[in-house]
Amino acid sequence: MGNLIYKAILVTIAMGLLSFNVYSADKQCIPMGGMALAEAMDETHLVAALSGEMTGANAEIIGQKKTETGLILDMEHYFISNKNGLIKTKDKAILTAVPGEDQTYMLKINYTVIDAKGIYEGYRGEFHSFGLIKLGKGQAVLRYKGELCKQ
Repeated sequence: MGNLIYKAILVTIAMGLLSFNVYSADKQCIPMGGMALAEAMDETHLVAALSGEMTGANAEIIGQKKTETGLILDMEHYFISNKNGLIKTKDKAILTAVPGEDQTYMLKINYTVIDAKGIYEGYRGEFHSFGLIKLGKGQAVLRYKGELCKQ
């Protein structure tokens, strides 16, 4: 009797692991994460060197709205990797003024993937970043993180 219960438990565990592996294989997700150092080229265009999954980015500010605490920016980004991949995103950036620091803002960006090429073909999802930006100098440092999954 004890041997039968032992075998039943092993079969249950094995089936659970098998179903988890099948789910994981079907999902095909890529973790997104790293750091970015951005520099403004002009009032609406930025470029960035990235570490992690992506190696570079180009951003354009396509709209902005002042708020009581800072700004909300509508943006588009092109992210590139050294693995032959390109991701295009439409984004919302929230800038919150840092008290006592002239033209310095906490920055949070939510990126939504709208197109992907190369090794990222068919991947969609969202990822996020947070950091600081000095508008007067046109410099930002960010940490980005998230996950993209094949659709």
